[in-house]
Amino acid sequence: MGCGASRGAAEAPGGPAASAPAKRAPVANGAAEVAVGPPKERPEPKDPIKVKAWVGNAGDGTLPFPELTDEDFGVAVLQDKSDVAVCISGGGFRASTLGLGWLRALNHMGLLAKVKYLCTCSGSSWLGAALCFARGTTTGTFLGHHFPPEMCDLDTLARVGDKGRSYGAAMADAEPLIDYMKAQLKEALDGDDGSKDGIQETRAWTRAMAAAFLAPFGLGDVDGSTTSMIGTKSGIHSTTAVRGAKVGRGQVHLANPQLPFLVISQVLLLPSDPQLYYPYEWTPLYSGCPVPYSSTQPRLGGGWVESVGYNAVLADKPAQLPVAPGSCLTLTVRPTGPASLGEAIGISSAYNSYKWAMGRTSKGRAAHKLLGFNTADLFDMQTWESNQMQLTDGGGCDYHAIYPALRRRVANVIALSASKTPIEDYETFTRDMKDLPGMFGCWSGDDRDTKGLGAPEFNRQRQVFAEGANGYRRLYDALLAKYQAGEAAVVAEEYEVMSNPAMGVPGGWRVRVLWVMNEVQRKWEEGLPADTRDKLHHDRTSLAAKVEEGINPLDADTFQQFPLVSTFAFNYPPELVGLMAAHAAHMLVSNRALVESRMPAPPPRQM
Repeated sequence: MGCGASRGAAEAPGGPAASAPAKRAPVANGAAEVAVGPPKERPEPKDPIKVKAWVGNAGDGTLPFPELTDEDFGVAVLQDKSDVAVCISGGGFRASTLGLGWLRALNHMGLLAKVKYLCTCSGSSWLGAALCFARGTTTGTFLGHHFPPEMCDLDTLARVGDKGRSYGAAMADAEPLIDYMKAQLKEALDGDDGSKDGIQETRAWTRAMAAAFLAPFGLGDVDGSTTSMIGTKSGIHSTTAVRGAKVGRGQVHLANPQLPFLVISQVLLLPSDPQLYYPYEWTPLYSGCPVPYSSTQPRLGGGWVESVGYNAVLADKPAQLPVAPGSCLTLTVRPTGPASLGEAIGISSAYNSYKWAMGRTSKGRAAHKLLGFNTADLFDMQTWESNQMQLTDGGGCDYHAIYPALRRRVANVIALSASKTPIEDYETFTRDMKDLPGMFGCWSGDDRDTKGLGAPEFNRQRQVFAEGANGYRRLYDALLAKYQAGEAAVVAEEYEVMSNPAMGVPGGWRVRVLWVMNEVQRKWEEGLPADTRDKLHHDRTSLAAKVEEGINPLDADTFQQFPLVSTFAFNYPPELVGLMAAHAAHMLVSNRALVESRMPAPPPRQM
């Protein structure tokens, strides 16, 4: 669905363009210095640039997906990939280390390059962003080597790879919560808002996450950069660099087209709305709200704007209104704040902002900014009004990062859940894993939750699988049986997809889902070397280990909780990084036939 080449509209010639140098945070020991503070005032808009936008509703099929259909932004190599999406849930360090193992396994089996989409949320977005944009390394080096259980001694687990080349090394070095808290303390003591060299807003959380997970791979800038992708039909990354340089976004980080197309789940936060959270997607090429919500204040969605036009106010409304669904058009915008890769992961993983439901009160809204969480200038594509919006953790709408795949009608989904909830008790599992039964319309509610939607409304907004409660119970029983047998909790199912207007999912088609649930794998643990087994047994049964974890819940210093480590633990030692990744990799490698069954051959390319 094209609408004329955007190169001309972008006021830049085609062909290679040099990136303007971006101001970068100082780097020491592989991590960027974190200099943060709350914005003191709304930034002044920058010079106008022209950007491309797409209008429609994902739920009724009118919203284009530019990577598939656009004459400028289309990525040809996606046609050669299997119709499969790998969806990794949120879950902080737990999700990021498990995700490392799951992607390592897919790469080990020669399947990762065949995957069309990588959908991530919260902690898994750190991994997805670093993988898809990393420079100076290879996919194999970044993900690391797969070891069978008998080779996973403590020394091997602790060898997480080289700094700047291996994601395991980045995880073992990362202490983002400590950096974030130090930055907040600095702000409290000296009042410095971190603004300098024309940077008018800073985001403490974004800076801490980018320093930990992106800076080791040359991606740590959060103020002077934006994103694009090599391999689009018109080489759009060249004009992105030219336009970005005009508005302080001259450094363009480029996604690797040989890897899956990355989608990061975020949410828009409406403080006075009972629903509170609305879906927002970020990709290397564009971002936006996939559904036109007409009853919210302000209106939201529906459509996308290309990446260099994110966080901007409209200079002029479209000449003819309303704009027909399915259209793409060129807009003039004035960027006001950052539009970086670091922003994308900072927003998606702002768990505390989400958990504390900051938007519900005026004090909460002030705290959202004061604590360094994210706001951005966005415009809806109905009334075309610009508003400064709060954004937060994608888990507010899509913990399992599965809805982007369903919006695109991807026929095969590998759903990788970094759950910390034990499978063995049905009532507890169903209550605490609300997003999973919600997809079947059968979450039973939680009396402890007085802030969120009640069960009936939550189920109405989340259900996408027509099999309902029976389908959910069948899935649970199958997961439980695998767990009780000491095997990986991996189950293959197929569902009828229902139309879900609230989440923008079209209905009337079938999807095959391979569910992978984080849980203890008794047989795998029995195959571990003696030193690793001994440490696991000691840490799980030792009072000292339990006390150590209790004294500092922000650090996972032992194996005491493995593999159901707390989401609030933001510091893993190398051995735990290695153990979590090896555990996750085994889940897929031991079910290779099931994984390969979700990898159909791509359709013949149309000439």
